[in-house]
Amino acid sequence: MLREERMEYLYDKSWTKKGPLFVMIIGVVTVIWLLFNDSRMSLSLFIICAAVFMPLLVATWHKLQLFLEFNDSSTYRRFIYLKGTIQFVLLTGVMFLLALYSLKYVALDTLGLGCALLVASCLLLESWLDWKILKIDDEHVVESLLGLMSRKKQKRRKVNG
Repeated sequence: MLREERMEYLYDKSWTKKGPLFVMIIGVVTVIWLLFNDSRMSLSLFIICAAVFMPLLVATWHKLQLFLEFNDSSTYRRFIYLKGTIQFVLLTGVMFLLALYSLKYVALDTLGLGCALLVASCLLLESWLDWKILKIDDEHVVESLLGLMSRKKQKRRKVNG
């Protein structure tokens, strides 16, 4: 499958079409949780984690499964799993740092520094992995190409619609 075909396939099968429904379900769960829980201290952390990070984890897992369909090489699959693991570590690491801040175990400057280091290291590792994957599979689609394609499709819809 060529890169253009892969990009079309990833765009057509993307999780973003199911995203709004999933976020609405999480909103209902949040409201039910608020009705039955008297603790307001961890409210903001729960809302951030439920409304932002959990859907991102599901989207990351879904994208990982789509990438695995493109190549049967064990090395390729290992690198794709490693890339998914890095994204999982990034999201759960930020949730963990927010939890520590919410529970007043770390200060705001420590939270900022920790998040910055975590994001920078994960982005560098992902870029290195994309470079390694491109050596194995010339038609690999990197994240920046998916974003570019999404923006082009949105512009076409605005012009045509």
